Amino acid sequence: MKKFLAALIASSLLIMPSADAEIKTYEGTDEYIMNEFETLDIAKQRAKQKAERAAQEKAGVFISSYSATKNLELVEDEIISIACGIMSVVDVKYDVTPLSDGNGFSIRATVKANIETDDVNTWLEKGARERSTIVAQNKEFQKTIATQDETISNLKEQIKRLTADGKLSGRREELTKEISAEEKIFLSNQKLEGCRKLYYSGDYQGVIKLCDEAIEINGNNAAAYALRGATQKELQNYDAAISDLSKAIELKPDYADAYNDRGTVYQAQGNYTQAFADYDKAAQLAPNNAVHYVNRGMMNIILSRFNEAIADANKAIELQKNFAAAYALRGGAYLELGGVEADKILADLNTAIELDPKLAFAYYCRGIFWQAVGDEAKAQDDFAKVKALTGNG
Repeated sequence: MKKFLAALIASSLLIMPSADAEIKTYEGTDEYIMNEFETLDIAKQRAKQKAERAAQEKAGVFISSYSATKNLELVEDEIISIACGIMSVVDVKYDVTPLSDGNGFSIRATVKANIETDDVNTWLEKGARERSTIVAQNKEFQKTIATQDETISNLKEQIKRLTADGKLSGRREELTKEISAEEKIFLSNQKLEGCRKLYYSGDYQGVIKLCDEAIEINGNNAAAYALRGATQKELQNYDAAISDLSKAIELKPDYADAYNDRGTVYQAQGNYTQAFADYDKAAQLAPNNAVHYVNRGMMNIILSRFNEAIADANKAIELQKNFAAAYALRGGAYLELGGVEADKILADLNTAIELDPKLAFAYYCRGIFWQAVGDEAKAQDDFAKVKALTGNG
């Protein structure tokens, strides 16, 4: 029973929509100022990265309006994640101009990039847990980019001050090494940029290959270990997944999403106590992420801690009022706890199904509810939906 319930909790449906594909093209332009310590090739890649962000912002406007036509409202993090995951650069041009002081170049990059509406539809059909994983990966990557941008900016300001004070010559070797180290980090992160696109499309072997390359360039890239671990989980290589996710946590002890992903691996292995511990840690580290509370709450149900599961569901709904899995969690916990009004249980399960008609766990709980109140026909109808969604009878 526990394994079946856990399978329902973990399941997500990946149905491809039948809509006609449409390609949208966006252009983005931005500039990067390169100093004398930097490599031209990497400076051009930095300019291209900034130009891609500009194109992604434009694509995000379309993605938001397009999703609204499907009666779905996406939050900003989802819109950014979709744009980053599906956008494909088809052309890039560079305009390189020497700086007036002769100590670097101004590099202006212009990219043209495509997105396909079928790829947006694919996102809209993903399960809540998979969407959460992709959003978390993207947010972590954006933080990594911002951190490195700040480091490079600080180094450049330091170089300006030393130049103005006539003290640059004595620091050249040191600064060259620091810039070189940052360029390695950048190259490693660029591999991750490609990884995320492959992960989005389901090319897991391609993700592992690029993560290997990212780690070879920078062995302290916590995000690369975390992404490789999440990918190994998808391939059901659970020991490898735990090893990678544990390494990510070792490198970055406050890595909430690595704890969350490791929790899903322990859950898949049937180690519910350890899964709970990791979900609990994720919730502590990222207390505004509703997904962590739902995951912890689901483990509380499996571990027969129903009041705690209800508290987790309430917190998740407080943070994200239209979170279908949170309503299903609370309805399921009410059902197991007993002594809760039937209307209250049914209201939560119906809300979950209205918000996400493909949430098998909600149908399963509602089927149990119908059996409890003596309506076997409705129960069998819901169990049939569970089977259709998951293949489990």
